[in-house]
Amino acid sequence: MFSMSGLSFLHTFYFSIAIAGAMFALFGHLLPDFSISSSAVGQTVCKQMASLCTPNLNHDEQKYQVQIFSRDPLIVYIRNFVSSDEIAYLLDISEDKYEPSRVYGGLDERPIDQKTRVSESAFMHRKDPVVRRISKRAREFQGWRGNATLIEPLLVQRYNVDGFYSYHFDWDESLAQGNRATTFMAYLVGNCTGGGTNFPFLPQPRDTRWCDVIECDEEGRDGYQGVIFKPIVGSAIYWENFHPNGTGHKGVYHAGLPVRSGMKVGLNIWSWDSAWVRPEIV
Repeated sequence: MFSMSGLSFLHTFYFSIAIAGAMFALFGHLLPDFSISSSAVGQTVCKQMASLCTPNLNHDEQKYQVQIFSRDPLIVYIRNFVSSDEIAYLLDISEDKYEPSRVYGGLDERPIDQKTRVSESAFMHRKDPVVRRISKRAREFQGWRGNATLIEPLLVQRYNVDGFYSYHFDWDESLAQGNRATTFMAYLVGNCTGGGTNFPFLPQPRDTRWCDVIECDEEGRDGYQGVIFKPIVGSAIYWENFHPNGTGHKGVYHAGLPVRSGMKVGLNIWSWDSAWVRPEIV
């Protein structure tokens, strides 16, 4: 049992926290650059009132710009798909979750193979409010695909110098039912040379206005064929993994090219279609 003096202390403590929270909220409203978690006092308040330190979930939906890059396969370039607040938040919560990335080899086979993939991966918790918001954005971007298509757990991947992921498909040709229907490759950190996303079977577009998001000069292309998307922070590439008849599209064969200097952090968002059935090809 608490004594009267103990109860009085608790009331005073929580009242002080509430007042501090209100002040921080007011400062955050008046000063957009103000960060509650940037001071020791702010960190203490964060522990007691975690909602104050989570990016605001009530602001207007992220405003992004969409450009069709390819129609066959369908590849869409999305500018500002992930906000700076969301990026900072994902980087923070990923820090203690990283593990060596594994190579998919079937439903029950995920070995570490540094000849194929060198990076660190961190899966995001589905129920995290920021993760749910990004997942919702990815789901709505695609339109209504039916209840059989779900967003997989989001995956943050960190590539340091010499990190890479060799050429592969996101869809699995060994499966008879259920497969990855679509992919988003978003960039959270792009402070690097190299590290682009290469589609070797895509033709380089003639319109040079694309050169702000893809590598156009020979030095940047570094001898690689096809199209290389630059890791531009906040942007995302979206593509469909299958033809309309359900067969896997060879045009989405891709790789994460080696990082020559600096670091790249990507965010993978995959859609799994449990109703997909491998078509009978005559």
